[in-house]
Amino acid sequence: MYCLTALLPLAAQSQGNGAVQCPVVKIEAERLADLNMPRYGHTVLLLNGEPTVIGGHTTNFVPTPTLEYYKDGKWHLVPTAFTHDDGCAVELSTGKVLIMGGHKENMGVGQSFEVELYDPLTRTSEGFASLDTKRAMLSALALEDGRAVIAGNWYHKDAIEIYDGKVSFLPVKGVSIARSTPFILQTAKDDAMIIGGADTVGRPITVPVADFLQGEPCHVPLLEEWRIPPVVLMWPSSASFIGDKFKGDYSYLLLITNDEGQLAIARVTNGVFTLLPTDVPIPRSSQWGEIYYKGILVDRQCQRAYLVGDDLRHESVNPSITTRVYVVAIDYATEPAGLTFCYTDVLDDTDIDNIILTADGDLMLTGGTPQGSYFKPTAATWLIHISPRSQTAGVRFSWWMWTLLALAIAAMALGLTWLYRRMKNKPMIETETPTVTPNKEIREAPDTGMDYTVLMQRICLLMEQQQLFMNPNLKITDLATALGTNRSAISNCINSQRNCSFPQFINTYRVAYAQELLHSQPDIKMAEVWVKAGFSSEASFYRIFKAITGTTPSAWKNR
Repeated sequence: MYCLTALLPLAAQSQGNGAVQCPVVKIEAERLADLNMPRYGHTVLLLNGEPTVIGGHTTNFVPTPTLEYYKDGKWHLVPTAFTHDDGCAVELSTGKVLIMGGHKENMGVGQSFEVELYDPLTRTSEGFASLDTKRAMLSALALEDGRAVIAGNWYHKDAIEIYDGKVSFLPVKGVSIARSTPFILQTAKDDAMIIGGADTVGRPITVPVADFLQGEPCHVPLLEEWRIPPVVLMWPSSASFIGDKFKGDYSYLLLITNDEGQLAIARVTNGVFTLLPTDVPIPRSSQWGEIYYKGILVDRQCQRAYLVGDDLRHESVNPSITTRVYVVAIDYATEPAGLTFCYTDVLDDTDIDNIILTADGDLMLTGGTPQGSYFKPTAATWLIHISPRSQTAGVRFSWWMWTLLALAIAAMALGLTWLYRRMKNKPMIETETPTVTPNKEIREAPDTGMDYTVLMQRICLLMEQQQLFMNPNLKITDLATALGTNRSAISNCINSQRNCSFPQFINTYRVAYAQELLHSQPDIKMAEVWVKAGFSSEASFYRIFKAITGTTPSAWKNR
């Protein structure tokens, strides 16, 4: 839940000192069920709508050959073929997950050649190939044709290689700068940029050069003044994607900083870096001290990005360390981008190194090393309630949200005006006397005298604002309760005004939302579409989609 608060004291200070100068919102954090085992150095992905943590090491710095997925309020443990501590996992266009590399031994020693393929539908994993270069702290980018680009390493040589989509990992070329956990950003259908903030021993990279899958290394002018912070990301670069692949727009958002410690957002479009204008500077401190930012995740459905940080870490290991989580919400579709500063209460057993954006648009924190010791990771899971999809208090609206709200208010005003005139026996259309017949557009409920036209407007407004259709278990009584009426009135109204049943009416919203997802997120998996749109099963999704549109979801997407 959002709670709008007064601006923090530092917000009133002069611009440029790093203090908060934008709207401030306190957000709630919810402690969820713990992981089955403490872990750090794991990769976190959203697979078929389920948060999934893969690999890492557990207590005493021992790598674990397991992964866990979150479903029905708890974590479920699945064995993997190998250990992948500081390894990498990427979801392929097939829906399966490529899991690679990591430290070969306990305590973060060495690198691994090991590769396996995980199927999130069957919950099974098997080894099948070997990397061309043994790696730890690597990154990967999945291409639309089933291949994957791989780069990055830790205390070992770096190079670019590619997974051919079948069984082979092929060397491509060396790199101009060796990097750990680099960003791999797609720049075209068959090309990608490799760039990062830290080299293979953790030192900051100051040379403004990027490598490419195809072509020679390229100088990046913007990075002469700015640079990418040397942070380790345990989520894929695709989490910061804001473009439209259908239109050839491969755009990402990256955090950058300069020698004065100022922060900014770089928009990287098809390999070209530009600054994203913001209405105020990114805050570097709050009233509680400095903020340590980790990286950016994007909610493309809301056209909002989240820069996540916490209190600056202590150098000494301290089991009593607690932290606040800070989130700068970036409305990147506006010009300039609007910033909202969000913060939580003090949280215990918390780390921001392993974050995921859930299917509902909230932020989930999984595991980590809040005490600063790799030997004592946590199993804690926290959910940061930040999504504006169902909560809007204290969050600035994008232009399209204001438009929808204005239209909704206008429709409601017209409906209330019409109802008022009917009650006063002043019909809006004077040319004929209203009668209740099957052919009339305006009908009344025989039991209550309720105007079906107004009720239909209320039903549609509720569906569009609260998106109740996303609930696969939605019942007609739920809608009746929300509108303060009975199920007969809802059923008769929908049948009268839309000439269909309640399930058919709800399914039109689900199909329309599925079409929106397929259009706005071209890389989305079908399994994720039907879950997000509120269908109870994959079979019903395909059956209903074809019944309404006349074609299958895949054919509609391709067309």
